[in-house]
Amino acid sequence: MGGVMITKIADNIISPLGLTSEENLKSVIAGETKIRQHEGAFGLPEEFCSSLIDRQMVSDMFGKHAIGCDDFSTFEKLCILSATEAIAECSLQAENDDVLFVLSTTKGNVDMLEGNIDDPRCYLAESAKKIAGYFGNRNTPIVASNACISGVCAQIAAVRALSTGKYNYAVVIGCDLLSRFIISGFQSFKALSPEPCKPFDSDRAGLNLGEAAGTIVLKRVAENDVNEKAAELENRWQFLACSNHNDANHISGPSRTGEGSFRVLSDLLQNVDMEDVAFVNLHGTATAYNDEMESIALHRAGLGDVPANGLKGFYGHTLGAAGIIETILSMHAIDEGIILPTRGFDKKGTTYEVQVSPEIRHTEKKTFIKILSGFGGSNAGIAYGKHHGTKTGTLCRASETISKIRISPEGTYLKGEEISDASITELYRQFAGDYPKFFKMDSLCKLGFMAAELLLNDIPQQEREAIAVILFNRNGSLITDRNYQKTIGDDNYFPSPALFVYTLANIVTGEIAIRNKTYGETSFYLLDEYDPHKIEETLAIVKPESPLILTGWVDYNNDSDYLAELKLIKNSIN
Repeated sequence: MGGVMITKIADNIISPLGLTSEENLKSVIAGETKIRQHEGAFGLPEEFCSSLIDRQMVSDMFGKHAIGCDDFSTFEKLCILSATEAIAECSLQAENDDVLFVLSTTKGNVDMLEGNIDDPRCYLAESAKKIAGYFGNRNTPIVASNACISGVCAQIAAVRALSTGKYNYAVVIGCDLLSRFIISGFQSFKALSPEPCKPFDSDRAGLNLGEAAGTIVLKRVAENDVNEKAAELENRWQFLACSNHNDANHISGPSRTGEGSFRVLSDLLQNVDMEDVAFVNLHGTATAYNDEMESIALHRAGLGDVPANGLKGFYGHTLGAAGIIETILSMHAIDEGIILPTRGFDKKGTTYEVQVSPEIRHTEKKTFIKILSGFGGSNAGIAYGKHHGTKTGTLCRASETISKIRISPEGTYLKGEEISDASITELYRQFAGDYPKFFKMDSLCKLGFMAAELLLNDIPQQEREAIAVILFNRNGSLITDRNYQKTIGDDNYFPSPALFVYTLANIVTGEIAIRNKTYGETSFYLLDEYDPHKIEETLAIVKPESPLILTGWVDYNNDSDYLAELKLIKNSIN
């Protein structure tokens, strides 16, 4: 794939601050926010402070674009509206076979559980399929569901897909809408601020949640086009580098040393000159531990004196949309020669100085870094620039299979030989038995944990540190979603943080990383069905810089319907 360049050719943001990227930028420059106190919304007993989008406006807009298309949820409509604007901007023929759709979302249609605990619209991969199908696209879309880092993971997946040469365009959509389910979960963690959030400030009291949809259209430019269209490409945003690391610390708390974010920043700086960086756009949730962790990571990476900003004070935390809309706003800000302010910041509130400011600053530099972190120990970052002429690096491919395992109700087979017909819990007692935290996990995590435990048994600890854990399924965390939904009914309102954290499918990768002290990439993707050939194809997409990859299908529907089919493979350079 030598000589390939990935460029951004279109984008869109729909949020309470505007219906286009340009409108959103103007609102942020003007210091506007729609973060407000809400009482009684979603039938919640507690007030909360957030930025909500007008759902009637979404339906009205969609009705004008899609006459006769009624079979879409508000979430799906918002995704389609954002993608429609971006696709129109670049005149993309979205139905073509060389176009891939990638969806970033944490919970999609999870609000549908309120009316029907078994509502089929809650399958994230099905939503992605409907969205791509609206545009006539027949390729199997990919869903990145990696907690708060999903928006960056979706961009990384798109870049890697384009790098293989199979696709020329990727439409990357990020979206989440708030619901009783989501807000109650964050309330159970006592993570929400009762007032507009104050990132990196000494008086910060927690995060606000928000709603938005964002779309980035990426294009693959081959070597001959790079040479022929140099002047045109000089004015486009170009992908420079990406990274994904687990901090192997805790499923709901960041590393106190900023380990994951530090490793991400260190990777990015191997491909980006620090002197070229206009700013680092941070996660900046305004929670005590996240902001402190990011200050430590910046200090360790030597970026403590580089300008930085966080945009949660304008939008709140928009979950699966955050990595998309914050990337887009960073691009547009640099196009205007500015560094956007950090709304809510007043005085230093972290151990190490973070170069954020409540005021707009000016810059002539044309490169930025975007980082995110999230539950499950996940951390990811991406860098874009202009006037670089940068080409993507060497593509790695999965090669030799070292070992494989299959766990199902019919039995457990390691390297093709049956080793047990016991239940997952009995497998733990037979082959692990020294990790009591196992009993706190949900069913999906127990299944993935035991598959990894058996596969990695012969791998020395020092070789586990860089392993990439890349997993797929169809159900996501739906079995736990249903269990959590039962705790927030009107007659039984008792949201549990211990249960809520497992309503993120990527927690299984975090549990594996924590157990094995694995600091490599951890990614979780959803496909509409289990197909080993599609997983093999996607492995080329999720190119990790790791010598070993633990990958495959881990899905848990119920106690008599589950499957882990994983393998440990070597990674080789093409």
